[in-house]
Amino acid sequence: MDRLSAAGLTLAVCTNKLEMLAKSLITGLGLAERFVAITGGDTFLVRKPDAEHLLSTIRLAGGLPESTVMIGDSLNDMLVARNASVRSIAVPFGYSDVPIHTLEPDHIIDHFDELTPDLIDRLLARH
Repeated sequence: MDRLSAAGLTLAVCTNKLEMLAKSLITGLGLAERFVAITGGDTFLVRKPDAEHLLSTIRLAGGLPESTVMIGDSLNDMLVARNASVRSIAVPFGYSDVPIHTLEPDHIIDHFDELTPDLIDRLLARH
C-alpha cells in the first residue's frame, strides 16, 4: 500500500461485509487512514456483483471506472469488476473455493509484492 500511495494512487475498499464491521476491522488493523472510501454490502441498495456497488464506491472515492483496478479474491470480486467494466487483479490466497484463474481476472498475483504501480499502469493502458 505504501508503494501505491506513494505513486499517487487512491485506495478504497468495496466489500460485501457490513460496512460497520469492515470499518471496525480495518480501523483495528491501523489501516483506515489508507482508504478514502470503505463501503460494505449495506452501504448502497445493491451489493457485489452488481456493478453499481463498485461504481458507487469509485465515485465516493473521487475516481473514475476507467482508471480503477479491482483487486479481489472471489467470484463476486471478479464479477463486479467485469460488470462495471473495470480491470481486475485476482489473488489466490483468499476466499475463492475454485482456482482463481477460472474466474478470468485480467491479471493474477501470487504475492502482494507483485502489486506495483507499474502493473496498475499496464492494466489501465489496456482498457
